[in-house]
Amino acid sequence: MLLPWNIEALNPPFGDPGFFLHHSYTGQALIFDLGDLHQLPARKILQASHIFISHGHIDHLIGFDQLLRVTLNRPRHLHIYGPPGIIEMIGHKLQGYNWNLTSHYELLITVHAVFEKHCDQTTFACCKKFYPEPTITTPRNDATILANENFTITAATLDHGTPVLAFSLNESLQINFRPEELKRRNWKPGPWLSRLRRLLLVPDPAEPDIEIDGTRYSVKEVAAAIAIIKPGSKIAYITDIGFTEANLQKLLPLVANANLLLCEAAFLNSAAEKAQASNHLTAAQAGEIAEKAQVRRLKLFHFSPRHHDLENEFYRQAKEHFSGPIS
Repeated sequence: MLLPWNIEALNPPFGDPGFFLHHSYTGQALIFDLGDLHQLPARKILQASHIFISHGHIDHLIGFDQLLRVTLNRPRHLHIYGPPGIIEMIGHKLQGYNWNLTSHYELLITVHAVFEKHCDQTTFACCKKFYPEPTITTPRNDATILANENFTITAATLDHGTPVLAFSLNESLQINFRPEELKRRNWKPGPWLSRLRRLLLVPDPAEPDIEIDGTRYSVKEVAAAIAIIKPGSKIAYITDIGFTEANLQKLLPLVANANLLLCEAAFLNSAAEKAQASNHLTAAQAGEIAEKAQVRRLKLFHFSPRHHDLENEFYRQAKEHFSGPIS
C-alpha cells in the first residue's frame, strides 16, 4: 500500500529521535516525539497540530522550546499527548520564561496525560501567561486517545524504568480519485472533492448530494465513478522500551499488521547487556518485534553513538529476524 503519509525523521538515526508525519490529502501534520527540531523547517513545525511524546527524557522533549519559539505569536491550538507527568513537565517549561508582553497572543497548548484508565488534560493559554487552567479528567475505556474522521491514535503504556507510551496511527479509509475519469467527465477538481472525501468517511443523510459545475449528483453516483476506496494504513511508533514479556504482551496487539513500524534500535548484539540494563532494544529485538507483529515494513532509528561507525550493522542484525523491507 502506498502510504498517504509523508514521514520524515527529525534527525539522522544517531541523533535525537522523532518523526514528522504529513498527510498528502488533508494537510494534517503530527509529530512523534520532540527530539532536536532544528533540522525541521519552521513551515513544517507550523503545520503540526498534535504532538505525541513517548516519555520525558531530554532527548525526546528538548525540541519543545523550538516548537514554542516558532508557534508563540500564532493563533494556534496545539495538543500534546504524553505519559503521566507530562502536564507538570510542560507546565514547568512554560514557567521558565517571563510572559509580561504576551497578553494579546492567541496560542493555546492543551496537554493530555495518558493513564491506564483515564486521561487528564490541562490547557495553557499564552494570553494568561501560560498559567494552567483546571484539569479535566475523562475515563479511558480502550486504547484510543484521539479520534477524528480521518484517523485514530491508540496508545499502550510500557516500561522504560518510567512509563513510556507507544503509539499507533490507524486511518479510517484510504480514498483516492481517478484523474482520468475526472478529465473524461470534465469535472474540474475543487472544494467539492474534499467534501466528497468527508462524506465518504462520515456519511451524512442530510447531505446526500454533491454539486459539480452547477449539476447535482448523488454521493453514491460520484463515488462509484471516480473514487478508489481501500482500507486505511497503519503506522506504529515504538521507542525506549525493555525487551520484556510484559512489554511485548501490551505492544504486539498495538502494532500488529502495521503497514510501517517505526522502531528504536539503540544497540547492537555486542551491547545486549547494556540494552537490557538501560531498558532499550537491540536491532535484532526490533526485527523480532516486527516479525512477531507481522508488520509490512520496518524503519529503525535512535542508534546509540557507541556504534557510530557501524550503521549498516543495525540493518543487517534486524534483517536476521525480520523478512520484510527495512530502512
